[in-house]
Amino acid sequence: MNIKKVLEEINKIQLKNYCSANEFRNNPKLGKGRGIYWIWTNLTFDELRATKQNHNAEVPIEKLINQREELKYICNMKINDYRVVYNGIGGYKGKTVKEKCSYDLRGRINQEFSSNDPRTGTLNIENRNNIKIENWGVSYFDFNENEEIIKMLPEPKENKSYYEEYANMLEINWRIEYGHPILNRY
Repeated sequence: MNIKKVLEEINKIQLKNYCSANEFRNNPKLGKGRGIYWIWTNLTFDELRATKQNHNAEVPIEKLINQREELKYICNMKINDYRVVYNGIGGYKGKTVKEKCSYDLRGRINQEFSSNDPRTGTLNIENRNNIKIENWGVSYFDFNENEEIIKMLPEPKENKSYYEEYANMLEINWRIEYGHPILNRY
């Protein structure tokens, strides 16, 4: 098993899947499976710093920018003027979809844009001051659409899906390889 090779393939595909946040939100066919996602913005750190929190569960954008802006291993991946500022995982557990049990990749990405639920730690982009959805982008890697890459990893144990077994590990190792997105808490 070569994790670096798997991460390189994941990264190639997520870059190919890049689109504006509006395009993603208006195309219900995008991101219907489970996998890893990245949130991009063309806002500067100063513009991001000007956002205020609505509640304590939201990602504390101003605080994280202030703490991390000068750090060496912050992700600097860019497409045009957009840079990766956040990534996460989204998908259902098990081998088949169980409606209303968990969010798929698309549902989780959409939460980052619009969930103002104080129980959910999201970016909550649409409900913050000074932020417009036009300044944001999305990319993703869908496990379901890219099984040939995911199956380069050992078969999951205990009847787990590849997503259950590997999503968190791949998300963390992507950060180690490509830099930590500045707005990820952990």
